[in-house]
Amino acid sequence: MKSSFSSHYSPKSSYPHKCLGVLGNKLRCDIINSLRKEPKTVQKICKEIKAEQSIVSHALKDLRKCSFVNFKQKGKEREYYLSSDIFTKSKNKPLFELLKEHVEKNCKGKY
Repeated sequence: MKSSFSSHYSPKSSYPHKCLGVLGNKLRCDIINSLRKEPKTVQKICKEIKAEQSIVSHALKDLRKCSFVNFKQKGKEREYYLSSDIFTKSKNKPLFELLKEHVEKNCKGKY
């Protein structure tokens, strides 16, 4: 039997702030930290964080759905970069305020 918490916050729920849960995964946070330095291809991300390409690609898909990252096509490769202001805005602003702004700007009506 599922608890009410897990069923309410499951990936398939219509919870409007699903993108906040995306940040609760170490691999996705490692990818974000990698991209904070500079835009990278999947292969470069994999090499830096020592993870398999299929896993990194899936994590990037989740990050894209939530507008945290995006990519530019460079020939046959995609170069990923951070697209959300929450990773680049002033450090004087509280994190939860930045996350709230991200949700209001990017998550309305998506879920």
